[in-house]
Amino acid sequence: MNNDFQIADDFILPLFDEIFVVKERDFSIEYHPLGSGLQKLLLMVDSPDHDFLPESEMQLLQTIVDKGLRKNMDDVWVLNVQKFPEASLLRIWDFFQPAQVIVWGCQSWMSAQQLNIEPHKQVYVHGAELLQASSLSTYLTDAQSKGKLWLALQRMFFN
Repeated sequence: MNNDFQIADDFILPLFDEIFVVKERDFSIEYHPLGSGLQKLLLMVDSPDHDFLPESEMQLLQTIVDKGLRKNMDDVWVLNVQKFPEASLLRIWDFFQPAQVIVWGCQSWMSAQQLNIEPHKQVYVHGAELLQASSLSTYLTDAQSKGKLWLALQRMFFN
């Protein structure tokens, strides 16, 4: 198969420069997420003292993924932003190319990315649907926040 495509007409050549841009992935940072991301769902967490999350928060996250979202942990990536302080939102998006993202807390990281989104709100960021959630520890003790999270997850995944 010949992949060498050439346009000889100088008049239309500039039009194809914009159409056939090949975007290369940045592999300068090696991310080691939990999960395989089979459904391109990125879960971003902020836990300075753990690889991913403390055990109680990890159990809650697994319950949310399994029972709330009807997915399994292979369907998602879990990424701890504390392990990649130099990684910008654009670099993470370029690497994972997520369709959906849930940010669990990560307020200081989100502020550094110039994204100030209220908890339980959804926005589109660089082609991915993003839900800003509170930190998982909040949902362990706050039933009202847990109810708001459930409504936001229903809007994002089941409407």
